[in-house]
Amino acid sequence: MGNIHIKSLNIESFRGIKNLKLENFTGINIFSGINNSGKTSILEILQTSGNPCSPYVWTSFDRAGEATSPIFERILDLFPTSEDKLEIAYSKDDDINGVSSIKLKADITKEKTIKREYCKEAHIECEPEEEYSEVEMIRLHTDFIYNGKIEDAFNVFNVTRFDNFVENVEKLYNKYQTLYLPSSINYEINPFITKIFSDNKSHKELISVLQLFDDDIIDIVPTVRDYSMPFPLKNTYQVRSKKFGRLVPFGVYGDGVRKAFYFVVSVLATKDGILLIDEFETAIHTSVMTKLFTWIFKACKKYNVQLFLTTHSKEALQKVLALNSDSDLKDEITLYTLYKIDGKNVARRLSAERAIEADENFGQELR
Repeated sequence: MGNIHIKSLNIESFRGIKNLKLENFTGINIFSGINNSGKTSILEILQTSGNPCSPYVWTSFDRAGEATSPIFERILDLFPTSEDKLEIAYSKDDDINGVSSIKLKADITKEKTIKREYCKEAHIECEPEEEYSEVEMIRLHTDFIYNGKIEDAFNVFNVTRFDNFVENVEKLYNKYQTLYLPSSINYEINPFITKIFSDNKSHKELISVLQLFDDDIIDIVPTVRDYSMPFPLKNTYQVRSKKFGRLVPFGVYGDGVRKAFYFVVSVLATKDGILLIDEFETAIHTSVMTKLFTWIFKACKKYNVQLFLTTHSKEALQKVLALNSDSDLKDEITLYTLYKIDGKNVARRLSAERAIEADENFGQELR
């Protein structure tokens, strides 16, 4: 089981989570639980773990609507709402840094400034006659603390329109790659896809997985246009199929094929790192789930990728837990069921084998 990069995680405070210990991670870890039990928040903390003092990482979470929220609100929403102080804290044990602690401490102050500085921060035009008039802005200052030492810090204001972080290049820790896949269908995953298309072996693996959904698929290639456009375009793809006499846009296929495409590229792109998949069952029909996740789980082991997933679906959970019977995946899969008891976050850890027994023999709810 070489693909265990993070061994344990202790979230002291983050969003709605307080004092949650998750121990003995394996190569494949599944989080289940009712809504608002903290599944996505755990993935977000894990997303920061590879570069925990990076402002870019902490403001890149892809929950619905957050990406378009003002940077001030995105940062403020990370902190627990039940506490008077603005503090995020967690510790982890990973294979290249050992045990380490991470804290984000913030404070809010009101500051007087001139309208010119206000307009500069907001990226808006300032009337010349108003440049030196007095205005008020709310400043959010955040310190990033690694093992007790301030590693980075930044300020944003309530009117800040764009994040202009100047990140400290030298770090106290060794960084590693983490990749987070939201539940939404999103397959704009450059620059990873370029590497896949330039490697024959990876390209063939991608095609073999897409053929689980449609065995007529022969190839997938980047769209090549024989005309220019006056504005930049997102990369798109075309499919060569037995049923069509020409290349057709990838968009003609359903969400399931596109989600599988996203999964495969992400696994291949996260070699020696950590892959995080939120609500893995979304858009994937149960008829292909066993074959698809057999490939994903074995590929993660092959490419040294530690995998963390969340799910709401009992049927999907049963199917992936059953993959433990494959000799190549024996003892690789672990289930963490999350609860809130008297306002406290609690996790029950079961191996895939024990989880299946609990479900079949005792009717124990695994979600």
